[in-house]
Amino acid sequence: MPKVQPLTPEFLEETVIARGVTYRFRELSIGEYDDLVQKATTKRPNGLGGEDEMIDNAVLLKLMVIKCSVDPKLTPEALAKLPMRVVMKFNSTVNRMHY
Repeated sequence: MPKVQPLTPEFLEETVIARGVTYRFRELSIGEYDDLVQKATTKRPNGLGGEDEMIDNAVLLKLMVIKCSVDPKLTPEALAKLPMRVVMKFNSTVNRMHY
């Protein structure tokens, strides 16, 4: 059952222990989130002569995990080298923190 977090002005922080390593994640500000959404958005032709904006949610989630990481600070290269189940735990944590 998900934990209910009170709505306070402080940023939520959570820790994840994965394979003996403790990782800390911090909730994003809305400005940080908007910036990441923009980075994960591309324009594609829509067949009517215009363009539609498409958000790549897989890219968005990876960007969010990297941006939320506090200690150790994850890089795209470091995240790519981690085992799938560890990354899935990070994804779950970041999703729960924001949605």
